Amino acid sequence: MEKTIECVAKDRCTGCGACFNKCPAGAISMKYDSEGFLFPYVDKKKCIECGLCQQVCPEMNMEKVRQRIHEEGKCYAAMAEDDIRMVSSSGGIFTLIADYIYEQNGIVCGAVYSEDYQEVYHIVSENSVDLERLRGSKYVQSNIGNTYSVIEKTLKGGRMVLFVGCPCQVSGLYSFLGKQYDNLYTIDIVCHGANSTLAYRSFVKEIAKDRKVTKVNFRDKSVFGWSTPVTINFSDQSVYNAAWNQNKWNDAFYEGIINRECCSSCHYAQRKRIGDITLGDFWQVQKWDESCNDGKGTSLVLVNNEQGDKIYSCIQAKLKLNKEAPLDFAVKYNGQLLSPNKKAEGRKYFFNHLERDGYHKAWWYGHKWRYDVGLVGWWFAANYGSVLTYYALARILEDMCLLPIMIRIPKMDGTGWESVTEKNIEFMQKYFPVSKPRKFEDMQECNQFCDAFMLGSDQLWVAFYNKMVGYTFFLDFADESKRKIAYATSIGRVKYEGDEEDKNIVKTLLKRFDAISVRESSGVEICKNEFDVDAVRMLDPVFLCDTKYYDLLAEQSKIQRDYPYILCYILDPTEEKRQAIRMLEEKYGMKSVVLLDMKSFDVCSKMWINENVIYNVGIEEFIYCIKNCSYMITDSHHGACFAMIYHKNFVAISNERRGKTRFESLFNLLNIKEILIEEKELLEKIMYIPEVDYVSIDKTLEIEKKKSEEWIRNALKQKDIKKKKIMEIELFSKYFNLAKRLGAKLNRVKGN
Repeated sequence: MEKTIECVAKDRCTGCGACFNKCPAGAISMKYDSEGFLFPYVDKKKCIECGLCQQVCPEMNMEKVRQRIHEEGKCYAAMAEDDIRMVSSSGGIFTLIADYIYEQNGIVCGAVYSEDYQEVYHIVSENSVDLERLRGSKYVQSNIGNTYSVIEKTLKGGRMVLFVGCPCQVSGLYSFLGKQYDNLYTIDIVCHGANSTLAYRSFVKEIAKDRKVTKVNFRDKSVFGWSTPVTINFSDQSVYNAAWNQNKWNDAFYEGIINRECCSSCHYAQRKRIGDITLGDFWQVQKWDESCNDGKGTSLVLVNNEQGDKIYSCIQAKLKLNKEAPLDFAVKYNGQLLSPNKKAEGRKYFFNHLERDGYHKAWWYGHKWRYDVGLVGWWFAANYGSVLTYYALARILEDMCLLPIMIRIPKMDGTGWESVTEKNIEFMQKYFPVSKPRKFEDMQECNQFCDAFMLGSDQLWVAFYNKMVGYTFFLDFADESKRKIAYATSIGRVKYEGDEEDKNIVKTLLKRFDAISVRESSGVEICKNEFDVDAVRMLDPVFLCDTKYYDLLAEQSKIQRDYPYILCYILDPTEEKRQAIRMLEEKYGMKSVVLLDMKSFDVCSKMWINENVIYNVGIEEFIYCIKNCSYMITDSHHGACFAMIYHKNFVAISNERRGKTRFESLFNLLNIKEILIEEKELLEKIMYIPEVDYVSIDKTLEIEKKKSEEWIRNALKQKDIKKKKIMEIELFSKYFNLAKRLGAKLNRVKGN
C-alpha cells in the first residue's frame, strides 16, 4: 500500500492540510489542482515514509472522527448589538467570542482574504485589529497553511485558542493534534461546500474588467440587508453590487457546480457537529418567532458540548437576543444540518470551460443551458442500433467533459415520426439533454445554444432522406462560425444515389465541414471521388463507449432469463433464417430467444409466427439479452457489434437490405470474414462457423479505439474561427430554404 497521503482519492480529500502540517520532512506541499482546489503533493525525494500523514488524515481514520462528533446540543437564535451585526454576516456572534479570547490573551485562527483578494487563507491572530479581516463569510475554500502547527505550540504554551473554519478543517485540526486541550475552543460553520479558488478568481476578474479590487464582500448588508449579495469595491471608487438572485456566484455555489468534489459526500453535514459551537444564519427564523428577525441578521448557534457551553456562557451578557429554539425548525431552513449539498450534473462541464471561457460563460454549461455539441442524426429512430450509436457517442463526449445535446429532427412537411420514436426520445431524456421540437424552418435556432454540431455513426448520407428532412444531415442549418463534424457517418451503399443536382448541393455543404470521418472504407472513396472532400475511416462509437454504461442499462431490464439461450436478433425475417436457427438449437441444445426490428415489429412477428419472440423490448432489454445470451445469430450490423463487445460466439448474416458495406468493412477490419455469411449460403455454412478469436479482435479494436478517440478530440478542439468562403445565397435559397431560416426570429432562451 502507498505509504503517503497521495493514496487518498481526490473525491475524498477535503484539503484540510493536516498532512502538510504533520510531515516532519517537509515533503508535502499544498497545491491548487486544475479546478482550483488544494491537494497535498508529496516530494518523493524528501519523503521518509514515516506514515504520519496517513495517521492524521481524517478520511483515512473515520472511526476516530466519528468518536469526536458530539451528540446534539442546544440551539439558539442570537444577536449581538446592531453596530457589530452590521459588519458581520449574520448575528455577530463570532466577533463577541473572538473579543473574549483576545481579552484572555488568547489567539484567534480564522480565514481572511489575501491583500489582492485572489485567495483566502487562515491566519493566527494575536490582536483584535484583525477582526475586520476575519469577520464575514468568504465563500471560497481557505488555505490552512501551517496554522495547525502554530496552534499546537500555542496550546502547549498554555494560551487560549479559538479556531474557526469549515467542519472538515475543525476535524483536520483535531486529527493533527491527536489529543484534547482544555484551552482550545472550536467553531464550525454551517457550510454548503468549499468553493473553487479558480472559479472565484475568474468571477471577480470578469466583474473587475481590469479595475483593481480593494474589497470583496459576499454578505454586505449596507445595500440589500441581511442576505447573500455580492459587493466588490475597486480602487477607482466604483462598486459592484448584486443581490443574491442577481449574481451568478450563489447559483453555482448552492447548486453544487463550483464546490469541491468531496463536499457532495460530506461526513459533517448533519445535526451532530464536530465543533464545540456551530455558527450559521438562522434563515426564516421569523416563521418560528417574529421577534427574532429585525432584518439586520440573526445567528443560528448550536452549543454542542461542555466546552462550547463554557465559551458561549462568557458572551451571553453582551447579546441583544439569546433565545433557545427548536433544532428541528433550524434544520428545515439549513439543509446542510441534514445532508450534504449534491454535486451538480453540470459540474464537470463548468470546469472544462472555466479556464478557457471564463466564469460566466462556463456557468451556462454548468447549468446545461449551453452545449458543446449538438448531436444530429437518427438518435430517436425506431432502431436499437441507431439509438445506441448516439447513446454511445454522447457518453464518449461526456467522458471527455463535453456537454452534448440531442437535436430533434423535424420533417420538411411538418408531419410527425412514428409513435415508437417517442419511447426512444424518453429513453434519451433519462440520460442526456434533448432539444425541444422545432419546425423545419426554425432549425437555425440551435445555433444559439450549441458550440458545434456533430453527425453520428449511422446511415445519414442517403439521398432519399434529403427529400424527407432536407439537408439537415449535412448541417445546412449550422452557422459558418460553428464547428461541423461528421463522426464515422455512413452512406451505407457502394455509391451515393442522388442525382447530379443533389450531389452538387451535398458537395458544397460537405466542404463547410471542419472534420469528416466515415464508418466504412467505401465511404472514404465516395467522399473523395464524388464530393472531392477528404475523409478517414473511424470506428463505430458503440465500440468506444465504456462497457460499464451498457451494463448499467442491462441492470434496468424488465426481462430476465435464467437459462442458456441462443439470441436471434433478426431485422428481416426469412424462412432460411428460421431454419438456420432451428439447426443452431439442435447443435447447441439450447432454446432460441428472438428479438425483431423495432420499427416493423408487428409485420416481422407475424412472419416469424411469434415463435419464441420477446415483446416490449426496450433499449435496456436489448442490451440485457445480448449480454446474457450463450450464442447469437443476427442480420444486424449493430447486433454484431454488441456481440463482439460482450465477447459472444456468433454468426452474422450479411444484410444487403440494410447496407451490406457496413458488415464488410467491419469484418474485414477485424479479420473475421469467416463469421459473416451471405444469406444464400446460410443453410450450407451455419453448422461450421468457428469460435470467435477475441484476443485478436480486442488488439485491433484497442488500436482503432485510441485512434478514433484522438480523432474526436482533435475535431472538437477549440480553434480560432477561420474566415470561410460564404456560399452563394441563391444556392441556399433555392435548395435549402436558408433565406427563410436566416430570417427566422432567433430568441436567446434559457431552454433548448
